[in-house]
Amino acid sequence: MGFFTKKQSTTGDPFLDAVVTMQSDNQSYSSVGAIRNSDIFTAVSIIASDVASSPLQILKDGLPQKDNKLTELINGRPNEVMDGWHLKFALAVNMLLNGNSFAEIKRDSNEVQAIELLPNSSVTVTQTDNGELRYNVGDRKRRIKPEDMLHFKFFTQDGLTGLSPLYGLNDELSIQRAGNKMLKNFFSRGVNGNGILKVNKADLDNEAKKNIREKFEEANGANDGDNTLRTIILDESMDYKTLEINTDVLELANSKDWTSRQIAAVFRIPVERLGVENTHSNTSQSSLIYVKETLIHYLNCFVSELSNKLGKNFRFNVDRMLESDPDTKVKNILEQVQGSLITINEGRSKLGLPPRDGGDRLLASLNYTYLDTLEEYQRKETAENGEQ
Repeated sequence: MGFFTKKQSTTGDPFLDAVVTMQSDNQSYSSVGAIRNSDIFTAVSIIASDVASSPLQILKDGLPQKDNKLTELINGRPNEVMDGWHLKFALAVNMLLNGNSFAEIKRDSNEVQAIELLPNSSVTVTQTDNGELRYNVGDRKRRIKPEDMLHFKFFTQDGLTGLSPLYGLNDELSIQRAGNKMLKNFFSRGVNGNGILKVNKADLDNEAKKNIREKFEEANGANDGDNTLRTIILDESMDYKTLEINTDVLELANSKDWTSRQIAAVFRIPVERLGVENTHSNTSQSSLIYVKETLIHYLNCFVSELSNKLGKNFRFNVDRMLESDPDTKVKNILEQVQGSLITINEGRSKLGLPPRDGGDRLLASLNYTYLDTLEEYQRKETAENGEQ
């Protein structure tokens, strides 16, 4: 069973080559064409940038490990031609626009040496009768073992291949394209102006009309603005009438918010991130909801595949996106230090400050004690007071 079988034409750009055409029903989506839509470009760039900006960590016993060669490779320099940020960004873009993204794991004696992005257009995925997955790359059909292929997919019906969110936007994008075309035609092809100057009982050629227009504008609305809003004086051969803007066109422009909301819903991002006003949300609430209800699902797609193919327990560090305003951040860190959750130096590192001597010990308040020792503590205090 073949999933991708048609070799796509290339653009000459490795990044754009990584974006292939997705066929659905009678509509063909070219991802390069899709990101010409400003709302889709914004939605994809927001999610992909947040994925790329979140460093990968390896967990051991529930705690992130420091100085791990594998995370240093992925986050820093996964291959000779690409840094970690752009690798994660490109993988996320392909997954969002095409439903699938691919990267090959290069090993030496079972040790990961590099992770290389593979253009979707060069990858063919097949499944044999016995259920085995086969990945073939390039015109020569170089075979890659499934365990050496990172295959990311967000929405899938069979667990083997992904489906792009664009699939759910077929009708909405058609409506938006039609509306944009109407607006473009109105402003580029329509006969529009501020007013009409009618010259009675005169047969004017184009040159004469041009001269009259220029003289009229010079007398009543010069470029320097000296004559703007001053009284207009006409002789009996002329008649001037102002034109009103067609409000139906303005209403059409405002109605574009509907398609923006649909695009935001499909990509599961807050609508205000596409420039649409949302009176029922503030910035901090929106960021928290976005991380917990949207971004976490995209991150889990990467974490699941990386953990499965690389044999480690991965997670993304999203602390940066949960940070609030500076004053609130300092207050929260201070409470964590005072609550013995972190040391002084750990708190300083979160603020980008250097460590201090003696700052690696946990602070504790003398006003607190363990509940199971409270009775003993009270007896001791009573005894000491009795002796005094």
